[in-house]
Amino acid sequence: MLQMKRILFQSTFWRSFFIQSTWNFERMQNVGFVFSLLPFFRKLYPYKNERRHALLRHMGFFNTHPYMVSIILGIVASMENDIVEKKSSDYTEMDTLKTNMAGPLAAIGDTFFWATWRPFTALLAASLIFFFYHSETFRGTWLAPLFFLVSFNLVHLSFRYWSLRLSYHLRARMIRIIAGLEFQKAIDIVQFAGLIVLAVIVLFYTLGFGHSLYERALFVVFFLATVLLGCLRIPASVMFYIIILSGMAITWLHGKI
Repeated sequence: MLQMKRILFQSTFWRSFFIQSTWNFERMQNVGFVFSLLPFFRKLYPYKNERRHALLRHMGFFNTHPYMVSIILGIVASMENDIVEKKSSDYTEMDTLKTNMAGPLAAIGDTFFWATWRPFTALLAASLIFFFYHSETFRGTWLAPLFFLVSFNLVHLSFRYWSLRLSYHLRARMIRIIAGLEFQKAIDIVQFAGLIVLAVIVLFYTLGFGHSLYERALFVVFFLATVLLGCLRIPASVMFYIIILSGMAITWLHGKI
């Protein structure tokens, strides 16, 4: 029995990677959601007619962050199991849960995984090449993308798999656990760590390389200007173009001097 459930969890986990492969404007991830749960439905509903009705129940509108969907998949699979075992017959509760959880989980996934963890691991990966730039014996340019892939996926893949298993067993308690994890604190910590890494890179660049005083001062000014624009909450796209245009202007003036 335990071996069978382990196989079901693993199959659902791998299928969840394709939740957006059939994304559509009308109901978004509904087909991918059903595709992910199909291993459980085949186990719970061995007869095609029963399985068909069960699948159609989940063909309504559904959309959340792909990394957070495992939580809903696990809870829904557990609730379907209760329905089969006659412990429950409330389909409305299941639909309400899917609808109410999809939005908040999508916000957590976008904020933490996309907007915080991914840039942080990319910054760490880029810093590896930066620190070894002047090493004549270093030939490991492949190290940066490898480090990024390993560090980023180690967290998100572990979260997706174990949240699927835990949500199946804990169900409603899983919601309280997610709320208790305080993702905002984790986001703040990662962002602060990113600032520290960036400050170390700036210090290493200005003090470690053989630049002239003019070049070092210019780099520090650019860095402080970027921090100031960030504190003023200037949009990142505007900051990008300002820095690019300023860099082009300074390069042109530097060539004239």
